Amino acid sequence: MKKTILCILLCLLLLLPATAFAAGDRLRAAEEILQSVPQPAAAQFTVLFTGDINGVEKGEGGAVGFAKLRALKAEREMGGETLLLDSGNALAGDGGKTIKLMEAAGYDAAAIGTRDAALGIERLQELSARADFPLLCANWLRDDGELLFDPYTIVEMDGVRVGIIGLISPQIAKDYPEITENCNVYDPSGIANIYHEEMAEKGCDYFIALTSLGFDGEYTPRQLAKGSPWINMILDGNTQTLLDMGELVEGTNVIAFNLPVDFAAVGAFAITAGQSSITAAPSVLRSEDLAALKEDKAVADLIKAPYAEPSLEDEPGGASAPSGFHLSSRAVFVVSFLVIVALTVVIVCLMIKKVNTIKKN
Repeated sequence: MKKTILCILLCLLLLLPATAFAAGDRLRAAEEILQSVPQPAAAQFTVLFTGDINGVEKGEGGAVGFAKLRALKAEREMGGETLLLDSGNALAGDGGKTIKLMEAAGYDAAAIGTRDAALGIERLQELSARADFPLLCANWLRDDGELLFDPYTIVEMDGVRVGIIGLISPQIAKDYPEITENCNVYDPSGIANIYHEEMAEKGCDYFIALTSLGFDGEYTPRQLAKGSPWINMILDGNTQTLLDMGELVEGTNVIAFNLPVDFAAVGAFAITAGQSSITAAPSVLRSEDLAALKEDKAVADLIKAPYAEPSLEDEPGGASAPSGFHLSSRAVFVVSFLVIVALTVVIVCLMIKKVNTIKKN
């Protein structure tokens, strides 16, 4: 019995090195397989940003202009996906031509700025419905909570879902009491936090706030960053405070950014979104930095052309009723009722006539 047990132990000792060698081989093979599998690459995209354009169109007098901006976006798109955004105060006059030029330049979203608010709710809603990009404002609502404009939009850039929210300064309630009558303009951070949950549920990984707050008022980007630290980037306007290279707001990971007024520069961010961190490398491009870039001819021609407000028939899905001829719902009801009454009278008369003919026969 002892000899049998001893033989078994000796056999196990002889097999042990071979087993260990085989396990080592399998481990090395597994490591090689893992190394051969492509690791998830960091997403990369570009954000181009304007603010406080104030209706400037042409690339002259130190301004960049829409034609050069269109060419810049086309150039950046050759290297990867590119977003073009505006933080507000782009509109001038009645806003119609500016919206048309922004469409031609390739904007993806814009915020309604404090000076844009002077156009009034009805006109801004008309421009919003006409534009092929969203005009955003999340914190200006009617008293009953009805939204006046789209609060945010979501775009996908290189596999990253980017949530873009528009916020305006509550100061407009004091600046334009007649325009904001029967409305509430809420604290930007409080409203932003409400929509953060909604955007996150829709899979957003990166967040940009387009704001018209200013750095020297009651509501500032620094306050917004501290109240809403989930925001990655705040692109602000409505101020003379320049943050050409951005500012990392103290105590947060939020970058706040601002530009000189009247289209004097375009902000550019190279965004890298990895699995554990998101970085943004900012730069400012002035007209002299873009001197070698040729203006987009189509946009340049559009700037020179006289602007005519599109008619109702020209609008997508617009009605085909003659200009100036509109029936209210009450008028439609009255006309419909009279038509029904007339048809009923005709039918009754025909029936009486037929009955009388039958009697005579």
